[in-house]
Amino acid sequence: MDSSKITERDLKVIDEIAKNQSVTQREISRRAGMSLGMVNIVLKRLTKKGYVKLRKLNKRSLEYILTPKGFAEKAKKSYWYARRTIDSLKQIKAKIQILILKEYQKGEREFIILGDGELADIVEISLRDLRKGDLRYARVSEKEKIKPRDVLILAAEEKYKASKDNKRWINVLEKIAS
Repeated sequence: MDSSKITERDLKVIDEIAKNQSVTQREISRRAGMSLGMVNIVLKRLTKKGYVKLRKLNKRSLEYILTPKGFAEKAKKSYWYARRTIDSLKQIKAKIQILILKEYQKGEREFIILGDGELADIVEISLRDLRKGDLRYARVSEKEKIKPRDVLILAAEEKYKASKDNKRWINVLEKIAS
């Protein structure tokens, strides 16, 4: 591994220091989900690389200061993380739209989005952005609120399973994952 590269662990520690310079190693350990020993190793590595400076407050306390180099690295990693996330969301939206358009070509015009999480949000955005004038949709958060009628249900959460009342059911997560 290239020793100049910053790791996910390094970034977690940098993020915690950026939030609070007075943070303790124990707090970093708890918030970042790392062992105390690992936090100590990461802090030493970050200090050696010039991302973090240590300032002794007293015999037992240290303050961690993010250097300009540390801030720059944090900003760069945050930017690339955001880009990756946006690209992933675009791909998911495109897959959902393809799924919906296939059903639309079969004559489906009414959809119910079942769910209240992020995937349901993406399904709703996908439907809206298709801009089909005759396409209608509603969103419900509970399966029991769906009345048996001629609509296609887009289940946007794993906890929902197809019901016997409505055979017209698509598990969106399963479809976009395949």
